[in-house]
Amino acid sequence: MKTNENEQFVIKGSKYRVASKNGDGAPIISTGEFRGYAAFASELAIVLKLDTADGSEGRLRFIPYHAVLTIDVISMASQQAKEESKECQVYYG
Repeated sequence: MKTNENEQFVIKGSKYRVASKNGDGAPIISTGEFRGYAAFASELAIVLKLDTADGSEGRLRFIPYHAVLTIDVISMASQQAKEESKECQVYYG
């Protein structure tokens, strides 16, 4: 697949399954809609609105970028959502 090198693959409104590192060695699997990025001091995290059936549906999960192992695409947002996502997606706290 040919892509424009400026094209984003992790875009707001798309659904992803993210595996991230856990302290005990077993990965944490998070499935949900990508909502943007968040900055905590010098750390950057991706933010997912969870859609799992384990009681965490609707919660926001912040996953530190350094802990991400894999990102699986479940569904991509529409072209209109891609256009809207060009604004700054990093939130500083």
